[in-house]
Amino acid sequence: MNLNGLEIDIIRSNRKKTVSINIERNGGVNIIVPLDLKESKILDILKSKEYEIHRHITSKKELNKNRIERKFVAGQSFLYLGKSYNLHIVDKQEEPLILKNGKFLLSSNSALKAEEAFIKFYKKQGKAILNKRLEYFTKIIANTPKETKIMELKTRWASCTPLGNVIFNWKIFMALPSVIDYIIVHELTHLKHPNHSRAFWDDVSIIMPDYKTHVAWLDKNGAKLTLNE
Repeated sequence: MNLNGLEIDIIRSNRKKTVSINIERNGGVNIIVPLDLKESKILDILKSKEYEIHRHITSKKELNKNRIERKFVAGQSFLYLGKSYNLHIVDKQEEPLILKNGKFLLSSNSALKAEEAFIKFYKKQGKAILNKRLEYFTKIIANTPKETKIMELKTRWASCTPLGNVIFNWKIFMALPSVIDYIIVHELTHLKHPNHSRAFWDDVSIIMPDYKTHVAWLDKNGAKLTLNE
């Protein structure tokens, strides 16, 4: 749908009773609506929120200026669990990439596939972290996903599917552990509340009263959680 030159994706869901407008990290906009909501009504809603939409898009663009263009060369810093570690190229290392003694050590044999090595590192380390924290939070929240995956998500940190599966972006493991916890709590709560209703945020705040701090951290630092895109 076009709103005065701004393309907005309409996502219809049989789980939705209310309307949600989302501004993604790349500045894209989508609106999630109930299956039977007429397009004329959707357009009316978007027009009533046009100023807020453009204000948030501008904010996202400003934050994206923090994006770091990383190169896979010695001395370049890379994030893991909210901390920066410099990259060193080494010989005679069996693993393509390891984190040791405060340094990322990349095998010279894997130098041409450095990005792939980093992604595998984040997925492997992230799986262990995710399993442990999911075990902890599912006992508190009592919402258990049918399946969890770690993969590439273009514009989201995580996603809860209508089937009850939860997908996490491997990039979240560059963030602070407390922020990762927030993302996990956010998605587990979506298993009960598929929208961002008042009830959803109330449940999130019960588990994590300071969740707004983590939302603000992601807004400010999210553009840095990348490799060389």
